[in-house]
Amino acid sequence: MRKAAQAAADPEVTLEPTAIYTPAPRYSGRACCCAAQPAVIAVLPPSASRPGETDLLFCGHHYRGLLPALAAHGATILDISGHPLTAGAWPDPG
Repeated sequence: MRKAAQAAADPEVTLEPTAIYTPAPRYSGRACCCAAQPAVIAVLPPSASRPGETDLLFCGHHYRGLLPALAAHGATILDISGHPLTAGAWPDPG
């Protein structure tokens, strides 16, 4: 009998969660802001209305235009490989 079925049939049986670490994919073929290929990942810190970090994929055009707002919100900017970028740096095209 499967564990879930056992737990349903017998209230004394408890299910232990199995911890499996799988990193969340950060890359998509499309930016969040438009249909262009993403150039950077902006990681927004948690806020009062958003309990966890949020990854946003930006194309180059929108990244440059939103850089002041991202900085004001304390975003960490990563190149598309996940390496941190310094303020105002442009990712290496590879």
